[in-house]
Amino acid sequence: MAQKKAGEVEAFLNRPDFAFSVVLFYGPDTGLVAERSAKLAKAFGVDPTDPFSAVTLSADEIEKDIGRLYDEANTLSLLGGKRLVRVRGAGAGRALADAIGELAGTRLAETLIVVEAGDLKKSAGLRTHVERGRHAMALPCYQDEGRSLDLMIDEELSAAGLSMDREAREALKARLGADRIASRGEVKKLCLYALGTATVTEEDVAAIVGDVSADALDEAIDAAASGEVKRLPHLIDRLTTAGTATFQLHQALLRYFQQLQALRDSVEKHGEPVARAVERRRPHFRRKPALEAALNAWPLAAIDRRVQAIEADILSSRKDSGLALTITHKTLMDTAVEAARLRARGRL
Repeated sequence: MAQKKAGEVEAFLNRPDFAFSVVLFYGPDTGLVAERSAKLAKAFGVDPTDPFSAVTLSADEIEKDIGRLYDEANTLSLLGGKRLVRVRGAGAGRALADAIGELAGTRLAETLIVVEAGDLKKSAGLRTHVERGRHAMALPCYQDEGRSLDLMIDEELSAAGLSMDREAREALKARLGADRIASRGEVKKLCLYALGTATVTEEDVAAIVGDVSADALDEAIDAAASGEVKRLPHLIDRLTTAGTATFQLHQALLRYFQQLQALRDSVEKHGEPVARAVERRRPHFRRKPALEAALNAWPLAAIDRRVQAIEADILSSRKDSGLALTITHKTLMDTAVEAARLRARGRL
């Protein structure tokens, strides 16, 4: 079985073995998956922007035309040399999984197929085929924690010629981890801010670095309240894998619906337009569409019932901490399903 443990992936990428023709990156952190995929592609020595040597396909388009993958995998570079085929957005698609399984059993001369997927269960067809493939490698990508996060910070500090004291590092790490690309972006921004000094301080971190984890929490709550049922499980997994406590998710959801309760009261009882009620709340511009969707979808009576249900679930999770994660996941998914039903009834 060709696979690495999460802690072994960076070592593989530093000294990649291109005897493997198919490499699968998977995990809940889509930013980390994309970054590591790009790192392997760079090491392979093919310019991903060169249309004669590289091609990027989406899993959705491959599912509709599986022959496209076989064609690209067996096409020689127009100018000779290596060829790179990248597949993005892979998941539970059966056609793609079967095709990758077949290709994984063949040594492709001068061609590398890199597949980027979400969080795959051990029994997922795509993951199973790659792990069993003679010429394939499966590389799990999980949230930045401990050594992995420190390594990324050190890379950016070294590139900028900066150092960082222990207090500043701990303050920085507390604000990172929700998504690899977002986290690296925050560290790059910090290094640019501190340019001209020798050491990054805790004050520098407080002044310039946003809380990426908080952004991810807001994203999950917005998805639940506006009925994004398909997208929500990934957001929940991303947060819990990064170490977000279940009570934080529950409390954030409860606060959101209590605020929604007050806004909807103004809409139903005082005739205030939804757009004006949202504007009065002054949400961040990225959260405004989701808040408008939720306020349009949820009638006051349904909000009242949802608040009571969330409070009951919070109590249950405190009584049985062993089931806290399961209860929290159910609370959020129940909320999203109800929101989707309300929207489907034409409230938008």
